[in-house]
Amino acid sequence: MVAAPTWPVLCIYALPDGGSRLADLTLPVTHKVTAADGTVRWDGVAAASQWGLAGSASYSNNYEWHTSGQAGLSITLRGHWEIEASDGTRRALAPGDVLVMLDTTGQGHRSWPRDQGDTMVLGMGFGEDVERDIRGRLAALLG
Repeated sequence: MVAAPTWPVLCIYALPDGGSRLADLTLPVTHKVTAADGTVRWDGVAAASQWGLAGSASYSNNYEWHTSGQAGLSITLRGHWEIEASDGTRRALAPGDVLVMLDTTGQGHRSWPRDQGDTMVLGMGFGEDVERDIRGRLAALLG
């Protein structure tokens, strides 16, 4: 049997002590199913609770520590930026990179455009079921 395709993502999550860490996860990729009658459906698709675009001008206070506010995804569309967890670990994100944001409590993280460049990200909030599933995947990874 062929394994279902996955996509690598970076995850920022909160610790019980209020700190934050970064971890590499994989998320399942949705797939298109065409029935014999020609109707199409997508398996694995979940509705976003909200979404929005944020560019470099939106980041005026992101150099300060902040939480994600809501669990969700941040997908880099243009430019390069960095994120820092409370332990000092930093990671760079480039176009096509996906960040899973689970640091909704505690100190949170800091983020900024690299080299003061122009960036654009698409943010999407998770519904409760999706958040629970992804937190479960993170817990399984961390043991």
